[in-house]
Order: sequence, then C-alpha cells, then structure tokens
Amino acid sequence: MPKTAFRPTILLTILLAVGIAVPAVRAESGDRVRAKIGIQIVSGDRVMRAKSRDRLKAGDLLRIYVHPERGCYVYVVHSDRRTASLLNTVEQRLQGTTLVMPSLHQYYQVDGKSSAESFTIICSPGELSELSGMLEQGQAPHDKWAEVEADLASRSRIDLSQKSEKPFAIAGNVRGSGGAGEAGGDPFSSKLQIFSGRGLLVKQYEFRVAQ
Repeated sequence: MPKTAFRPTILLTILLAVGIAVPAVRAESGDRVRAKIGIQIVSGDRVMRAKSRDRLKAGDLLRIYVHPERGCYVYVVHSDRRTASLLNTVEQRLQGTTLVMPSLHQYYQVDGKSSAESFTIICSPGELSELSGMLEQGQAPHDKWAEVEADLASRSRIDLSQKSEKPFAIAGNVRGSGGAGEAGGDPFSSKLQIFSGRGLLVKQYEFRVAQ
C-alpha cells in the first residue's frame, strides 16, 4: 500500500468545527451547509473511524473524506503550531464529488516528529478570500492562521440538530491529490457521518500522538 509521508507530521489535532457563519456577500447566515466528513485511521491491523481525542502513534495512517451535499468550496488546512498549509491547493470547488486526501490509494503517515498537529476542514457556499489570500503560496505562519481561524469561529453558528439529519446520496466520483477512483469501491465512504452548520461548516477533531 503506497504511503504518503506527511510533512510536518502528525500528532493530530484535526480541526474541523461545526457551523461558521460567513458575511452576507458570500452566504446568507441562515443557509444550512451539510457535508459527510470522516477520518479513516489505520493502526496496525485495526481500521477505524476517527473520534475526537483519539490517540495515535508513529506509523499510523490516516485518510480524510469530505462530501458536501451541494456545490461547495472545501478547504483542508494543516498546522503543526509552526506553519499552516492548505493541503488541497489545486482545486477547492466540489460539485457532487467526494474529496479524498491524499487519495483512495494513499494515506498520510504519522511520523511522530511533532507533538501537536491540526487539520481544519471548512465547507463554504462561497470562496473564502481570507483563506485564499493567506495561503496563496500554500503556507503561512501558524500565528497568522490561528487569527483567521479564531475570526471564523467567532462568527460561527453551530447547528446542534445533527442527530436528526436526513441522509443524502453520495456520488461515485472521487477527487484527491493522488488520483481518482470510485467511492462505491471504498466501504468507508458509505459510513461517513453528516455534519451541518449555518452559513459555513467546519468540523473539529483533536488527537494525541504517543512520543
């Protein structure tokens, strides 16, 4: 199985929060943004769906899945508390497809060199200029990213009705930095949990990596 080394790698604080409202020029604050999001973790012989606060160790593998219900801009940002990087730099606009990172045939690998890492997955009906500008070169200082992230969080509208979410269909097309495949061939994609927010969706997980 091909493995994609993740630099800087991975004590995971996978930041993916729920429900950020954006300015009216991009989306109405009452608009609901829904997406199926999941993190697959492979640790030895175990394959599991990530939960917040899971503990990882060097050598563990992970794969990120995002499938918005409607056409949406998706941003996957990683930070190791020193720098922040936009992982999907080529294309952010998704329409009826599942984003799989790094791909259906690859994983990010935990190398244990960082004591803290974070991922922030953001789904927005419109393009977020603050993200595009800050990460236009693909990378930015963590402090600068933290300010932008805090600003988004301060405008958030968290939707607490997730338990009553009605399912929606997931498309067969898959996009990822390592190539394409069919979602139907990956059982994990059919078990993704639905999350929703008002105006903007951001989903959070936090992890520890054993040193």
